[in-house]
Amino acid sequence: MMHSFHVKNFRGFRDLKIENLKRVNLIAGMNNVGKTALLEAVFLHLGPDNPELGLRINVMRGIEQFKMDLEEAWGNLFHNFDTNDAIELSSLDEKGHSRKLTISLSAQESQRLLSASRNGKSKLPRTMGSVTTAGNDIELRMQYQDRKGKPYLTRLFVVDDGTRRSFQVKREHHVVPIPGVLLTTRARFLREDAERFSKLEATGRGGQLLSVLQLLEVRLSKLALLVAGTEPAIHGDVGVGRLLPLPLLGEGIARLLSIVLAIANTPNGVVLIDEIETGFHHTVLKNVWTAIGQAASQSNTQIIATTHNRECIQAAHDAFAEMEAYDFALHRLDRIGEDIEAVSYDKESLAAAMRAELEVR
Repeated sequence: MMHSFHVKNFRGFRDLKIENLKRVNLIAGMNNVGKTALLEAVFLHLGPDNPELGLRINVMRGIEQFKMDLEEAWGNLFHNFDTNDAIELSSLDEKGHSRKLTISLSAQESQRLLSASRNGKSKLPRTMGSVTTAGNDIELRMQYQDRKGKPYLTRLFVVDDGTRRSFQVKREHHVVPIPGVLLTTRARFLREDAERFSKLEATGRGGQLLSVLQLLEVRLSKLALLVAGTEPAIHGDVGVGRLLPLPLLGEGIARLLSIVLAIANTPNGVVLIDEIETGFHHTVLKNVWTAIGQAASQSNTQIIATTHNRECIQAAHDAFAEMEAYDFALHRLDRIGEDIEAVSYDKESLAAAMRAELEVR
């Protein structure tokens, strides 16, 4: 598990470090302070040789259309859109091992060779194939150093064959990623949920999911994977004479389903959850946190979630205070001038802040 995470030059963060991460972490703070961006930074860090993740997080924010241009597709990930300063995402685990991902936009290898040849340092071959002037001189470089200090390099660039443009990826070596899932409030995960439920059923763990969902719907007596239309979907029996797709039972139960399935299918990994309170009535939040804490412990999964809801924070504190181990921390992001800083709360400091009715959201 990560013990600390350091972000430089990503989205709204010039330089942010969060320490004392626990198994379950809740990120709070005012609007537009970077809670979602922090989850995105961790998500990129977990897949350090996968350039597609940068495009995927933009799609999750609703940016689904972009030109086949690296600066347009990736430029908004850089702090203040300044691609001159590389993004740096690094973590330290509980054993003191570090991992670091550096993302930069720079001249392609051929352009660096061209510059060198003009300085009399090297020469290019006479035949270079098809060449256009369509802005292909930029490449995205993802340089990664794993926990053993081994370096990896992934390059993404635009290829133009004269008829169309496309992205091309080149890797020196493949990185084994840390398992990770990012759950947002914009997307529905019906297909992913069905696949994850199928894996649980195959290993005989489907019953664990049923008991968790009964925290929100006591009538639920059975779960089954059925084909609805052309896609498989999880259905439930609530005693109405037929099985119903779980989303029809309410947003809360569908949300809890996605969260617990993601945790159970990400052993030894990280699950990132944006606006975790969405869909839940405040009276069930403590049960939700109990279920999340138990699932995370069973799967050895680290959780990082965001909220701006005080009742959600209180419920998390109360739930973990009753568990055998208080493996939870609150981290509040605050804007200080042009920078964003993190303040972390453990069990005692959070309890004191809540009693004093201090602002911790």
